[in-house]
Amino acid sequence: MSQSQPPTVVYQSVAPKSNPFLKALLILVLLLSLAANVVLLLALAGTISLKAGLMPSDRLEMKIVRHGSPDQIALVRISGLVDGSMVKSVTEQLRAIDRDTTIKAVVLRVDSPGGGVTDADEIYHALQKLRSDGKSIVVSMGALDASGGYYISMAGQQLFAEPTSIVGSIGVMMPGFQVTGLMKKIGVKPEFLTSSAAVWKEAGSPFSDYTPAIKAYLVDMLNTDAARFINIVQTGRSTHLKVPITQVANGKIWAAPQALKLGLVDHIGYLSAAYHAAAKLAGIYNPTVVEFHPPASLLDLINAQSAVGNPKMQLSPHLIYNLVKPRVEYLYIQ
Repeated sequence: MSQSQPPTVVYQSVAPKSNPFLKALLILVLLLSLAANVVLLLALAGTISLKAGLMPSDRLEMKIVRHGSPDQIALVRISGLVDGSMVKSVTEQLRAIDRDTTIKAVVLRVDSPGGGVTDADEIYHALQKLRSDGKSIVVSMGALDASGGYYISMAGQQLFAEPTSIVGSIGVMMPGFQVTGLMKKIGVKPEFLTSSAAVWKEAGSPFSDYTPAIKAYLVDMLNTDAARFINIVQTGRSTHLKVPITQVANGKIWAAPQALKLGLVDHIGYLSAAYHAAAKLAGIYNPTVVEFHPPASLLDLINAQSAVGNPKMQLSPHLIYNLVKPRVEYLYIQ
């Protein structure tokens, strides 16, 4: 008997039905993601260019500090250490102020121990140009207006100190340290090879001894910068000083009442008094007070860190160079 064969079963693959709505949604999400990445890259590129100084400096934003009449006074801050970064920021602000015809005067708010000799002189020079272009300048001192900060203040036509301000420290210094004693103890002997005629090449290095001849050479150089500082004070204070310049150009600091008696400042008063004096000098009434700031960038936000962090100091060639290089400074160190 023949057995019957089982029926052959043929399987057919059935493609799932496509969902046009889901496909369109996925494409839309992909396009939005690509667009967001392009915008982010462009923003970063623009911010980096601005940080590198490749974009024009007229992108400063004006902030109104106090509302008043159409005539304006600009507030410019000299806050903290006077260095190259401050020079760039302040000179950009002063250029913007110089171009703005509605700004009639500047109130310079100084709260600084000073800093680099050249940096202080560059800011002073930029302020003098602003005065020569017809803008009045009044100085308002915060907690500290010392050394290079006071040097910059000499561009002001009137100087206001607050009752608790500390003023002065007219003089020059070259901070540094000497490690030759320590190096001898650990058996390290530094060697400097210089050209035959350059016998003073290593003067001031922390790795060589400060001989009497080297000290005299460096002090003579400091005296040159000190003479310029004294001349700036004599020019800025002219008939305002109540004592000979030698009695104040000795590195000392004074509380505001003493500074007023010596003629180092003109008035004891707060920032509002400086605004009033600047308006009077410029011949305006109830001015609007403005301040210039660089716009906040995306890179600033990305780099922003919490104050409660874990800061680490990294030893780098740049840090080592800054530690050992001789620096001539109009600086007050407490």
